[in-house]
Amino acid sequence: MNQLSAFRLSMVALFAALNAGVGFIVQLLKLPIYLDLIGSVLAVVLLGPVYGIAVAVLGIILLGLLTVPTAFAYVGTAVVVTLFAYVFHKYGYLKKWPQTIAFGLVLGIISAVMSAPVTVYLFGGISFVGADAATAFFRATGKTIFNSVFLGGLATDPVDKVLLSIICFVLIQRLPERLKERLSTSNDVGAR
Repeated sequence: MNQLSAFRLSMVALFAALNAGVGFIVQLLKLPIYLDLIGSVLAVVLLGPVYGIAVAVLGIILLGLLTVPTAFAYVGTAVVVTLFAYVFHKYGYLKKWPQTIAFGLVLGIISAVMSAPVTVYLFGGISFVGADAATAFFRATGKTIFNSVFLGGLATDPVDKVLLSIICFVLIQRLPERLKERLSTSNDVGAR
C-alpha cells in the first residue's frame, strides 16, 4: 500500500464529498438514479482499492447524514460496486468507450442484485430513493415485493451506472497527465 499522505487523504475527503454532494442533489431532484458513487469509482481507479473503499464508506456516511438515512444499509453495495470497478479497470473500464459502457451495465446489474435484499428485508420494499417509482410500477402489475424491487433495480441501476461510468470516463480523460501520475497507483490510469 502506498504511504499515506496529506494529498491522498485530502483526495479521499474530496471524492467522498463528491459522492455525497451529487447524491444529495439527485435525491433533492427526485431523480430515478443515484450517481452517488462517482467519487468512489474515481478514487478506486486513480488511487487504488483501499482508497476507493474508504471513499465509498465515507460517502455513504455523509449521504446518510445529509439526506437519506437509509443509505447506511447500502454500504455493502457501495463497496462491492467500487471493487468491481477496480477489477474492470484492468480490462478497459474507463479507458475505452465500449468497455466503459459494457462494464457500466454490469456494475448496474451487480448493484441491483446487491441492493434488492437490503431494500426488501430491511425496508419492506421501499428505499426512499431512485428505484421506488419503478418498484411501485412492477408491484402494480402483481409481482411480489422482492421481484418488484429487483426489477425496479434492474430498470434503474444499469442506467445509473452507465451515466456514472460516462462521467468518470470524461473526468479521467480531462485530468492533466501530471495529476494522474500523482494520483496513480499504476502507470496505466486513463490510458486509451
